[in-house]
Amino acid sequence: MKKLLGALLAAALLFCQSAFADQPTTVLAEVKSGKQIRMEIPVIDGANDEVFQQAANRILKDAAEEVAAKIGRRGKVEYAVTLNRPSLVSVQLTGVNGSRKYYRYVNLDLAAGREFTLDDFFFHNEERQQLLGNNTENILFTEHGVAIADKRGSHFTRQFSYEEMLPLARIGDIGRLLTVWKLTENSDGKTLKVSRGDLFAFKLNANPSTGFQWMNFLSGGPKNGIAKIGSSFMIPNSQREQTGTPGMEFQFYAAQAAGTYQLKLSYQRPWEKVGGIRECNVTVVVADKKTDME
Repeated sequence: MKKLLGALLAAALLFCQSAFADQPTTVLAEVKSGKQIRMEIPVIDGANDEVFQQAANRILKDAAEEVAAKIGRRGKVEYAVTLNRPSLVSVQLTGVNGSRKYYRYVNLDLAAGREFTLDDFFFHNEERQQLLGNNTENILFTEHGVAIADKRGSHFTRQFSYEEMLPLARIGDIGRLLTVWKLTENSDGKTLKVSRGDLFAFKLNANPSTGFQWMNFLSGGPKNGIAKIGSSFMIPNSQREQTGTPGMEFQFYAAQAAGTYQLKLSYQRPWEKVGGIRECNVTVVVADKKTDME
């Protein structure tokens, strides 16, 4: 009987762990009312790391106090959650005192207990500067893109969708922010349905030391509708010091325009005219979608 109870308890614990894993962030409202001001302070609960959760809540509390001070501690302070991921959450705090308004944007990384920035997910290069401009300090992440205010305390005036920013993505980190559909060679002959703005990645067996590499050939759909935005190669930890060791190649693609595409991956030597010794052919259907950035 004790063994049975122990097994049931262990199963219950495993269920609880899986139920809490990879879930949206819980944001509660703490209401504080004074003689001349009413404040809604966002409070995070249920995060995986208690220390980082406390750090994030201190940031939110300080931000709410900043907003209250900027409107003379009269009127009201409210908030709206604009992005919610298992370890990322963004909040817009708004202070209103008559015609006086003040905005504060907070983007929190609950896996580090700090505010995150564009640099955490997108390369800071000339292409990003041309797209977003020089002033990207006051930025708010949303479900579908980023919003930028020209100066601290003002409302955002510029908006950019994640689709526009996909070529700038840091492929090692972007999966925390955006949807990444994962595929292997088992996807050969099948159809992948995604939405514009999604990412998908192939995990492929490879051994670059043999001269073979995975080459991609794309047809159908609008030009540049699907773009390869990066690749990486990894070998098992236990064999990293051995030369010529096979490993896994990861190829990342961005769905940038609606359409039906034929994507062929061929494992071959580039200088040889014969076809690949292995192939993976996938039909990718990209559906258009509307954004609700407001």
